[in-house]
Amino acid sequence: MGIVASICMEPIKRRRAEKDLDEKVAEALRERARSRQRTFRSVNSITMRLPTFKDGLRDIKDVFDQYDEDSDGTIDNEELRRCLGKLEVQMSDREADDVHRYCDIDSRNGIQFQEFVVLLCLMYLLFGPDVTRRVSEFESAKLNYVFDELIDAFLFFDKDGDGKMKRKDVTQRMNEASHQERTPSHITAQLFKEMDINRNGKVNLKEFLYSIIRWAGHETEDDASNEEGSP
Repeated sequence: MGIVASICMEPIKRRRAEKDLDEKVAEALRERARSRQRTFRSVNSITMRLPTFKDGLRDIKDVFDQYDEDSDGTIDNEELRRCLGKLEVQMSDREADDVHRYCDIDSRNGIQFQEFVVLLCLMYLLFGPDVTRRVSEFESAKLNYVFDELIDAFLFFDKDGDGKMKRKDVTQRMNEASHQERTPSHITAQLFKEMDINRNGKVNLKEFLYSIIRWAGHETEDDASNEEGSP
């Protein structure tokens, strides 16, 4: 009976974690937008940075392997708590559980690499640059740069500044450059659909990060290596 009740409660806990953390992330984004100049002026300027994002991901992969203690490709709840402890992020057990639920984007009961990048970027946004220094003192400046760029790319599209990107925001931004032809509506629709993972008509920061990490090419590299090793 206890197991059944726990299974039934999980969607409720996930929705609660989503709401609470979305609010915290949105407030942090508003504060950032007030205190920093915008980095990006066009969609093309973001696209041109994808190779930089890809290089940064290579460094984070070593960090992921360090916290994936049993080398199963997933950071489970206990591994995540130890990870947050090493990063000196002050959280209660419930808050750590909520972060786990929030960043388990594909609902596979664990944090895979792409989700781990999302988690680190969110911790950087919420708790500041000390997080990346504790991840890797040697690589912290590079990680800060990559995370700053990723967050600023989201703010470029989040025209209302409410932490939620809408389809009309994507369409307007992609067609702002007067010297370019208008982007066909089916392309912007497909782009937004890929980012809107939970299909609620809005894209939050974690969905945007998860998508842009994939577009930067890391998933393609992993898939290619898996295919080469398969019979």
